[in-house]
Amino acid sequence: MFLHAEPKSPSTLGTTQDQALAWFARLQDSKTSQRDRAEFADWLAASPAHQAAYDKVARLWQSQALNVALSQYAAIPLPQKQQKSPPQRWAAAACIVLASGWLLLGSGLIERWQADAVTATGEQRRIVLADGSAVTLNTDTALAFNTIGERRGVKILSGEAYFEVQPDKTRPFIVETEQGTVRVVGTRFSVKTGGATQVDVESGIVVCAGLRGDSRQLTAGQHTSIAGQGVAGITPVDTGRAFAWLNGRLIFQDQPLAEVIAELDRYHPGAIVITDAKLGQTRVTGNYKLEDIAAIVRALAGIAGAQVINLSPYLTVLKG
Repeated sequence: MFLHAEPKSPSTLGTTQDQALAWFARLQDSKTSQRDRAEFADWLAASPAHQAAYDKVARLWQSQALNVALSQYAAIPLPQKQQKSPPQRWAAAACIVLASGWLLLGSGLIERWQADAVTATGEQRRIVLADGSAVTLNTDTALAFNTIGERRGVKILSGEAYFEVQPDKTRPFIVETEQGTVRVVGTRFSVKTGGATQVDVESGIVVCAGLRGDSRQLTAGQHTSIAGQGVAGITPVDTGRAFAWLNGRLIFQDQPLAEVIAELDRYHPGAIVITDAKLGQTRVTGNYKLEDIAAIVRALAGIAGAQVINLSPYLTVLKG
């Protein structure tokens, strides 16, 4: 990706902002030639708009919010022939995000190679299993089937899924995640992976177990999470909000803007970054259709008094 093999000049790209992003990425490469730098100087001097666009990218580069957003990708190893020192690898990862889009690093390719069923960003898919149970995959989800002999169940590799399990007391249905298991006989519930496994129950009874052997039993309208330290306490859940995505909606009540944007980002093929911590703490309430994420971001920005800056199709910034 950063091999110096006579790439096209950033000056040939479409918009001024795209050119600025590409120039910024090019100049982070330690193999940038004097010719490249001379061409960049010519591009910069050609128009005040070029300088303004480049300055915008440079300011974003210094943003703490972007550093946090990029941090999870800093440890991604480059191919053996392209190994770089830590600072160079950080710059490489950041420039991939800035110039090529969040998808290049956040596409979850490893999980998808291991999966039997996947959804793309913004896609939902319902599958009926051999035993008559059904699973609905939410956006950007990958799962593998674990039905072998008398065993029935799935493993969620990433993302979120809603289950409608056919009752069979002799064959419990087991959902596995990185943090633990969810065991049921017949019920409707959802499981969402991430830093912890989030479980919400719509009807019936489920048993959530951690890797250390601890477990909790949940019934309709209850929620818990499973993490490395075990299964958390049981709390009530608003099922109307928790399962709104099944109807293509996102409902939130008096939640921090940062939390809402993080949820929206799951349905958006790129990164949405809030540059101001105070802005992220703004409390918002809403009920939106998920069909137009950009429109929701603009609406929320209007409520919070924020400015929306689209630096590329894959990078949107909210600024206070």
